[in-house]
Amino acid sequence: MSVTKIPVDGLSGGEGILSAAYAGVLETNATFVDQAIFGASVDGQAWNGKWSVASLYSSLMLVTIEDAGSDTQVNIWDLTEQSGGAPSTTPLGTVTLSGDATPTSVAACMGYIIVGSEDGISIIDPHSGSWAERTTGWPRSLSTSTTPALTDNDVLAVAAGFSDAPALDPRTGGDMPCFLVGYGTGADVLSLLKDDGNVWDRSGTVNDETGIGIFDGHIYGPRYSDARLCRSDNMISTITADDWSNDDVSFIDGGPQYLGMDTGLSFGSNGKIAAADAGGLSIGLRGTTQTAADYIWAATTRTYNTGYLVGDIRGAWLANSKTVDRSYKANTLTENGSITEAAVESGAELMGYSGFSASNVLVRASDGDWDAVGTGSLSVAFWVKMSSSGGTPNLVSIANSGNSIRFTTYLSSGIVQFQVDGATATDNMAGISNIADNLWHRVDVVQVSSTERYIYVDGVLEKTSTTDTGSLSDSGNLPLAIGANADGSTDPASNGTLALVRLSATAPSATQIRQMYDAEKPMFAANAECLLQSGSTDAVLDVDVDPLTGKVLVTQTDAITIFDGLAVDSKPTVNSGNSEKGKLWGDLRAEQNSANAYVTAPAVDQRQVNEMVRGLASDLPAGVDLSKAKVLVQVTSPTTINFSLNVKSITYTSTGRYVVTPAIPFKSGAYTPVGTVRGSNFGNVLTVDNATPTGKSIQVFTLRSDTDALVDANWGLAVFGELENE
Repeated sequence: MSVTKIPVDGLSGGEGILSAAYAGVLETNATFVDQAIFGASVDGQAWNGKWSVASLYSSLMLVTIEDAGSDTQVNIWDLTEQSGGAPSTTPLGTVTLSGDATPTSVAACMGYIIVGSEDGISIIDPHSGSWAERTTGWPRSLSTSTTPALTDNDVLAVAAGFSDAPALDPRTGGDMPCFLVGYGTGADVLSLLKDDGNVWDRSGTVNDETGIGIFDGHIYGPRYSDARLCRSDNMISTITADDWSNDDVSFIDGGPQYLGMDTGLSFGSNGKIAAADAGGLSIGLRGTTQTAADYIWAATTRTYNTGYLVGDIRGAWLANSKTVDRSYKANTLTENGSITEAAVESGAELMGYSGFSASNVLVRASDGDWDAVGTGSLSVAFWVKMSSSGGTPNLVSIANSGNSIRFTTYLSSGIVQFQVDGATATDNMAGISNIADNLWHRVDVVQVSSTERYIYVDGVLEKTSTTDTGSLSDSGNLPLAIGANADGSTDPASNGTLALVRLSATAPSATQIRQMYDAEKPMFAANAECLLQSGSTDAVLDVDVDPLTGKVLVTQTDAITIFDGLAVDSKPTVNSGNSEKGKLWGDLRAEQNSANAYVTAPAVDQRQVNEMVRGLASDLPAGVDLSKAKVLVQVTSPTTINFSLNVKSITYTSTGRYVVTPAIPFKSGAYTPVGTVRGSNFGNVLTVDNATPTGKSIQVFTLRSDTDALVDANWGLAVFGELENE
């Protein structure tokens, strides 16, 4: 690698240097189809402890596929190589897939590249000494005429990722990936190429949805012939037959609501999801329970940004419109009088709404979407800026004519008040912060049930209540108002400006509320952009969530936009022609357009990179040698033993609790455990109780990484020490 050596941190020479920033065209070609960034840096695992092998591959690479007429050309590029401020234009490898005349998609993991086309899928890797198509062993190229077979050769989309309990790959010394195939025709929607060499199929009526993925040990993809996003009920390790069951987790015409995924789907850390569609961009967050109600999405077009829509959304108002409901419920407001619309801050794209008075207010008649809640969940979220603290301005209110049934949020002396009048009791809660400071604040009032309520201001919990108010139902008699009491005139918010009002029959969690606040706050800054930046279309061609930063790269034909949270971070210029695809890795960006493949990369502190590489390459804590373990066990949740060594029995005592009894106990009860847990919402959280060891048994606990709660999971354990017979 050619670098410009610049001393940093008082160091000189090769130990502390900056590799120069670079940008340039990899290849001029109008026939690129798709691309993917991959490599050991992305996988977080070294391939047999190697990061670069004699110009064969590097730690960070880009794969591009091109339509070469009757064939598909695959090129692998080194993203760490540059000279004179320009990227290397010599591929690390080039593979021609003969007869694959219509390539559609590419993905990669652990050095295995999967390419979809009209002839099935092709697998390419470097693990035998050169980049070549793999037709034997596993994984390998498949079609309807191979064994195992695909159910159709028309492959529209491909994805690659890890199972929750991956098999060991002897070629790399790391985890074996799984692959997902999305079909364009035929009787099946998806096929899972599992890491054990099996292919399992999901039947259904196909459509043109290309949003598929493998993430957190689950399969994501379309549901039959509609645009629902589904997630497999079971983790991949437990799928052993065709037609696995699914959860519907997102809908265009239902909650959780998003705009669709007909051109792409991407996953990032901390639950981030992004979906690309002809209708616009959706940025989502997965919750902790993985149920449909626990997914939240923000929908963005050139016209509006909804902010996050929570679960069973019932209304999304004041999103760059005085009256339009941006939720699928279409609960249009009526503007009584004249409400003022203006940018929330100077030059911002998001609009705020003010001028409320006894005769200027936004109202909606009683509706079944909120007038029959009973004792269930109901939540309201909005942003407000108050210039003074006088009176008791109502902000969002639902109530009958006598206020005997009421769900309202107002201010008193600038402090948020949340009043619920149910069939049996009244609960009037008060927050803490005085928000009448002429600054923007996000307010969330949440009823989980008739006996559980919360107030949050700027993502922070301020008040809780367990008063049993009884039912909130009064069918046909609960109108809604924004900017005044539900009667449409009294207690107007005359000194306030409101934006992004959302009503939901789902109660968001404290974590979600904090995440939503952090993501939405940048929209309320001066000159903040938060809409799609194309000059001609809402269509999003590609979307990519950066695994390092969580930023979202959005590709439209005439615009490239990077979102940080729900606001625009930057707008790179399209290098040439029309933009088609884009990928992010930190500040490195790969662009595919109608004229070329282009890459731009930042200057890098090489010392920091070297330390990261050394840390990842170690794979295991120093000194751990599994060949010297005296007890080995792997369990698939909750009770399936995949393999064991020196184990007499494993007793599953309760959720997340196990007792492992060695066949030969440890001498004097002294041992050292090393364990890992895999699964949705789990980090490497496994604890062993050896505070008072006996050596006769080992207490094992599997915990959620986000809550520390005991929960069933797939786990493995290696125990070191001296056995009694040694």
